[in-house]
Amino acid sequence: MDIQKKEIIKKMFKSIYGVGYITLFLVGLAFALSATINVYLDKKQSIEYKKVIATYHSYHKLESYDPIEEKHKTEYEGIYKFEANGQTYYASPTKTKGSTNFKKTLKIKYDPTNPNVYVVVGAYYEDYLTALVIWVILFICLRNGYDTEKKYIEYYATHPK
Repeated sequence: MDIQKKEIIKKMFKSIYGVGYITLFLVGLAFALSATINVYLDKKQSIEYKKVIATYHSYHKLESYDPIEEKHKTEYEGIYKFEANGQTYYASPTKTKGSTNFKKTLKIKYDPTNPNVYVVVGAYYEDYLTALVIWVILFICLRNGYDTEKKYIEYYATHPK
């Protein structure tokens, strides 16, 4: 392999993986910013709220039609109850595809002047933790692919046929 071809191939792989690194960095940054903003807004909203444990009460079946996929969709909305100011209140913060996928208890913070206004404590952590793990795995795979291609180019540049 002559030197010009070797340099062209190196530039090609560097640009492909450079774009991949930049894309993954921006996606990870978007997840991190989104998580940070959501947590900040929840904390800001609930700074004067009281914390309580809400227990699973029941679920409500929600049916809808998706015209794009041309099929009916069924989701289930979990209903949780909690006590505030000596009265029972109900909260519906979660939706799932199955009627048995609800947590038994949730930590929520409610507005003492209007207990119907509430925030689920830690609602975003699970989703963003999953996204962060996927992002790290993709980054590692991309890095390993770059190292493999780099070794391949170096080997064939020093061992011509």
